[in-house]
Amino acid sequence: MTLDEAIYARRSIRKYSEIKVGLDKIKEIITAGMWAPTACNKQEYRFVYLDDKELINAIYALGAAHFISETRQAILVLYDNRIDNVEYKDHIQSGSAVIQNMLLKATELNVGTCWVCNLPSKRKLKKLLEIPSYYDPIALITFGYFEKAPQPMKRKHAVEDIMFVNKFEIKKDMASQKSSSQLFIKKFLRSIYIRLPKSKFLLKLAEKFEKKF
Repeated sequence: MTLDEAIYARRSIRKYSEIKVGLDKIKEIITAGMWAPTACNKQEYRFVYLDDKELINAIYALGAAHFISETRQAILVLYDNRIDNVEYKDHIQSGSAVIQNMLLKATELNVGTCWVCNLPSKRKLKKLLEIPSYYDPIALITFGYFEKAPQPMKRKHAVEDIMFVNKFEIKKDMASQKSSSQLFIKKFLRSIYIRLPKSKFLLKLAEKFEKKF
């Protein structure tokens, strides 16, 4: 598989078969992530491989996306948050580059993945998995074999519509039409939800608003 083929074939997969991905392939996926660029080449990533179903369910019960409760394997990507460039959040950028490499490598190996940020608060996640305070969870990658190869999806925009030369053009930018009031409400409700104790009723309610693919 060429790089272009991996890029265009990669899709977010939320349903996996019961066949587990072997440790050899998991190590290949993590190794690919380790070759991503990181700020100042610090390479301060860490990986928590999860295959304990009770532990995965515990993450869901703390307020993660519903489909996580149905997965059997996942990798939590961490990055050292002891940085001085807080303006551009070096650790988030570095960890994200790591994750993208991992997703593309998994695609090459015919392993489905999903990049998940709909997770419990970092404080709760760190406590559950005994993660030191100086490592931040960047995202959870669920993964597994898929029963049917996903179809490529068209992009929402043509490159000419979102590429600017030398200066940004606000009149050309479609994102400027988004409602700031709706975004404020969503951010407010999410901030409340992530702090509330998670009852079965609340988890079921949150599932209704979870984006389906």
